[in-house]
Amino acid sequence: MFQLLQSAYSTISIQDTALFLGMSEDDATTFVQQQGWAVDPASQMLTVKKQPIVTEQKLDASKLQNLTEYVFHLEH
Repeated sequence: MFQLLQSAYSTISIQDTALFLGMSEDDATTFVQQQGWAVDPASQMLTVKKQPIVTEQKLDASKLQNLTEYVFHLEH
């Protein structure tokens, strides 16, 4: 659930976060702060820290050739 919140929101209220995570507001605040989120006590809002998306693409010549042949087959 935490990962869904992290990907869906840039800011979210402490109350909503606690509800979604099934925690008390204090526990949810502590948890997200440990994950690097920023807390604005005045507005009771959290600023989500997005995790960098790591993609690893390994494409060798044989895979590229297979893909080319497949696309050629679809087009003709």
